[in-house]
Amino acid sequence: MKKILPIIIAFLTGITILAGYFFQDTLSPVLRVILDWFVLILGVASLIGIGILLRLHLTKIMSNQKGAFYSFVLILFFLLTLIAGFVLTLENDFFQGLILTVAIPVEASFLSIMAATMLYTSLRFVRTRGWTPMSIGFLISAVASLIFNLGYIQAQPDTIGAALLLFFRRLPKVGARGILLGMAIGGLVVGLRLLTTIERPYGE
Repeated sequence: MKKILPIIIAFLTGITILAGYFFQDTLSPVLRVILDWFVLILGVASLIGIGILLRLHLTKIMSNQKGAFYSFVLILFFLLTLIAGFVLTLENDFFQGLILTVAIPVEASFLSIMAATMLYTSLRFVRTRGWTPMSIGFLISAVASLIFNLGYIQAQPDTIGAALLLFFRRLPKVGARGILLGMAIGGLVVGLRLLTTIERPYGE
């Protein structure tokens, strides 16, 4: 019974959500309840994850392990952000500006790391696969998108150069859409495997 009940719950929930795409008006109250439960469980899981993370860093600080200073900085700014969020609320302009001041440089750094990683991956792809049309195309796309997105190369509007510049600047978006498409197909396959009880992560 302990193994069958999670399967039944997962199957009925998945079928209900899938049917909600076709019968939204009829199943909207049920979908709202499922969404509320999902948000509640996600919130509890997030709190548990934060607690585990804080305990890990507190243990590192108390035992004076390597990297204890960074753990102290992380906990300090976490508490400051948490207190500021409760006191100022999310609608406060100062709090929003404070978060964006940190978030935007972090996102820019992450994108720069992704660009360098893409270039390094393209070089490794050429070294392992050789000079094939696929590896050459990947290398040219990586180098071109990296150079043209630096902003140093400009072109006059409504010219062939502007059109080519726009094309090379959009290459990362094409790759991102391909990644999203692959994620969507992968999620669909995993969902079907869960509905047909081929995969049973809830029974582990």
